[in-house]
Amino acid sequence: MERKRLFISKKTSAGEREKLIKLAVENECNTVVFSLNDNFFSTKNSKYIKLIKNYSLNVEAGGHDLPLLLPIKHFFFNRELFRMEQGRRKAAHHFCPTNPKTIEIISENAKKLLAFTMQKVTTQRIFHLLPEEGYENTWCACPACRAFRPAEQYLIAVNTVADILSKLDPNALLTYVDFDSEPDAARVKPRKNLIRTD
Repeated sequence: MERKRLFISKKTSAGEREKLIKLAVENECNTVVFSLNDNFFSTKNSKYIKLIKNYSLNVEAGGHDLPLLLPIKHFFFNRELFRMEQGRRKAAHHFCPTNPKTIEIISENAKKLLAFTMQKVTTQRIFHLLPEEGYENTWCACPACRAFRPAEQYLIAVNTVADILSKLDPNALLTYVDFDSEPDAARVKPRKNLIRTD
């Protein structure tokens, strides 16, 4: 069965979530998606959680969560982990995906976040990892990253998470957005457990 999704912001209150879930069911949604660090994954007793169970809704995790993989706290002591723009490192809007230390931290944090959510994500487990909204093309311009277009840099990061996910659950899938303007020229290929979404 095809999944019709409702993404729920982590800023949404419990009361608003209850209303949204009822509205989702009325509009024939069969899946709710919570951010990877949403308190839904640690909350046990709530009316909206009971509604999700009562309506037999699928639960997925993710969204525009890429910044969660490399928290801003690292910038003050490890600027090289973050994206470069006009020769200067920037703390906002993505990171430097070709830096091995960046990949190491992304892997560690992805493992924690995926494991945190995995018990409540229903079968078949589907996760989402989208670039920061409105900044899809804002990536790193350091000497190493310049060899890759923004869409390729994003895919390097997503592939890193896909590798971690495949170890935690070989059957789980991770969605990604293909915003590459030159797909035929792409040098970075998506992992087998990645599925393209619009």
